[in-house]
Amino acid sequence: MTLEHHRDLAHEFPELKQRFHDLKTESAGFRRLYAHYEALDNEIHRIEQEIETPSDAYTEKLKLRRAQLKDRLYGLLTGRIHLPADTEEYVVRHKFRQPVDHGEVSRAWSEHGYSCQSCTAAADPDWRDAAPGSDEVLVVVEGCLEVEMHGVRYALNPGDEMFIPRAAPYRLRNACARETRWFHGHD
Repeated sequence: MTLEHHRDLAHEFPELKQRFHDLKTESAGFRRLYAHYEALDNEIHRIEQEIETPSDAYTEKLKLRRAQLKDRLYGLLTGRIHLPADTEEYVVRHKFRQPVDHGEVSRAWSEHGYSCQSCTAAADPDWRDAAPGSDEVLVVVEGCLEVEMHGVRYALNPGDEMFIPRAAPYRLRNACARETRWFHGHD
């Protein structure tokens, strides 16, 4: 029996069909993420068809992870996020050279429809909660930030850029003993 991919990305985003094909043939990282997405989608499909009957909590965790992977894959398909060799799931290390220049970041982000504002946090170990209503990006200018999203903590240093998908709750804090500055943008 073949399961139909009812959430197949090539059909959900027909305008990105060629880009989808190109990434599947050129990028091992994209293929791995997409294979993981397909496996989750198939498992959820079997649950929805009542072929498998796990707990509701387990099913909700699967659906959340599928949505997170879909956000990541969509970002790769649209070019808003990249998957070079030194990229973690949502972070591009050393994306901008130091000292990080506001003009350079602003120009790069505006090409993808993002704004660019400056933010500062005093040395403070407290977490700040946020839930974006749009896709967001941030890059550390000086100091260090720790961002927790999807249960993963990312330590960001100057020049590191992080993509935060729409509606993904996250927390951030200044992770060093001095003031930290960063640029933040949303689409």
